[in-house]
Amino acid sequence: MEQHKITFLPDNIQIKVPAGISIMAAAAEAGVEVEGPCGGKGTCGKCRVKILRSEGDEWVRACQTPVSGDLVVEILQAEVSLYRKSAISLSRATVEPDPGVIKVCLHVEAPSLELQAADAERFLTALGRDNATLSLEAMRSLPGALRQAGGEVTAVLSGTEVLVVEAGNTLERLYGLAVDIGTTTVVAALVDLTSGETLATASASNTQNIFGADVIARIEHAAKGPKGLEQLQRRVLQVINKLVAHLRAETGVDILEIYQAAVVGNTTMSHLFLAVDPANLAPSPFVPGFSRLTEVKAKELGLAIVPQAPVYVLPTIAGYVGADTVGVILATELDHKQGVYLAVDIGTNGEIVLAAHGQLWSCSTAAGPAFEGAQIEFGMRAANGAIEKVKITEEGLQLQVIGNTEPKGICGSGLLDLVAELVRTGVVDPSGRMLSADEGDKLPDTLRRRLSRNDSGNGFILAEASGNRQEAVVITQKDVRELQLAKAAMRAGIDILLTTAGIKVQDIEQVMLAGAFGNYIDKHSALAMGLLPSVPEEKIQSVGNAAGAGAQLALISQGVRQRSVAIARQVVHVELSSRSDFQDKFIDALSLGELA
Repeated sequence: MEQHKITFLPDNIQIKVPAGISIMAAAAEAGVEVEGPCGGKGTCGKCRVKILRSEGDEWVRACQTPVSGDLVVEILQAEVSLYRKSAISLSRATVEPDPGVIKVCLHVEAPSLELQAADAERFLTALGRDNATLSLEAMRSLPGALRQAGGEVTAVLSGTEVLVVEAGNTLERLYGLAVDIGTTTVVAALVDLTSGETLATASASNTQNIFGADVIARIEHAAKGPKGLEQLQRRVLQVINKLVAHLRAETGVDILEIYQAAVVGNTTMSHLFLAVDPANLAPSPFVPGFSRLTEVKAKELGLAIVPQAPVYVLPTIAGYVGADTVGVILATELDHKQGVYLAVDIGTNGEIVLAAHGQLWSCSTAAGPAFEGAQIEFGMRAANGAIEKVKITEEGLQLQVIGNTEPKGICGSGLLDLVAELVRTGVVDPSGRMLSADEGDKLPDTLRRRLSRNDSGNGFILAEASGNRQEAVVITQKDVRELQLAKAAMRAGIDILLTTAGIKVQDIEQVMLAGAFGNYIDKHSALAMGLLPSVPEEKIQSVGNAAGAGAQLALISQGVRQRSVAIARQVVHVELSSRSDFQDKFIDALSLGELA
């Protein structure tokens, strides 16, 4: 079969592939990051790449462009959002750091003709800890470390194992990594294990989306064989390692000073991170390969921190309620609360937890990626250029754009605002139907002139094309339907949990909105569209990335890790697919107006 060479820029990665496969498939084979949340269907437009030719460059969709010759392809680099000292650890004040990794500074006696004991023997004698053992990495680092600082060294221990030996006194530098692997976005935080302080946090798109935006598509890709599973694991580790590099550059902390990691994610993401076959999660009864708190070494995964560092993957609750939900419970302390509390983690997989009088119930809904900007024509994650808030006034459309720059697209919070405003002003009716340009004669001119039509149907123009932006930013009829389905799935899940627990809406003391979307959601828009039960706005609290905060708590505390095990056993999982009333509640929740 004819082979062609593809060179991917800017990393100059080269690969030979058979003629006829798509550029996206070639990128997947090469391990190159390309956005593609529609899974290669050609509908999302996120996989646009530039083919560099002598006769002129060409922008194409990677998933729809077959390889017919040698090519040089430039990939747009995924943006990393980086921010300092993020205050997302809701329960930080209640947890004393006890990470399980410690440092001990000691002086090791120099060898002599009278003392010819091996370096390791003299070191262990000076350490004075029964049953202490040296990892291979520690044994390799020991001779050099002993001779750099006149015998003064610092031992890094996890339990009885010495992970590494460092020259001199490095007691003040003890760091860990907390990771929240979302289906759409990966978040990593660098934490000082001594103080518990979060030094910096970074996030980026989960480039597994080249194989599909949802977990089912990724499970199907993994099921194609070991190569598919390896591709999925490699991509998420690429993202995490890129985030680690950004955190290192921001803080000055070296990767060899990161001695421990804690990871959360939905059940599928946990499996893909560890390269455990998730195939049995797809068919009923949705059985995971593992569910307990799991500890592995960083070097077993290729995670770019201390090779011998322990990596803890928190336990899962059910096939579609994962360690990220355990993280939410840890951070919000739902397992300790009395009264009635509802936590809603709004994302591609919407997880809901109800705490009522000391008991916990959970469920998961297939909300899809609309809330995170994926599978929306001009959708994007919450990064620079994303429209995050929308208001329609008598003067016209008011947009708030992240970074105060020209809009490139719209993220989930902006999408919810926009649709709520379009319903309020009559551009979209409660059934989700958008007016056409011919039907807008009763609308104010400021709205009527924004009505449009393209291949996706009726549309509403948010930002006109400009010199820097080749095409207008538009919300389409299809986009409204995507949000409508996501909203209905979330609301139906909430209603079923309340019914299961025998709880009335008026009994709810607080609704906690978790996740990146939940952190920026407009309460009024969420209530107006019926996404949330009709509670007073003051009862709704955004709690940020609570799953990531839970991972940070587990990172700094052995006790929290054990608490995560107890939580996973305590939660009563409600499987929505077995509920005869789910479809009825889903249909009721499709209305884009406030529900009862």
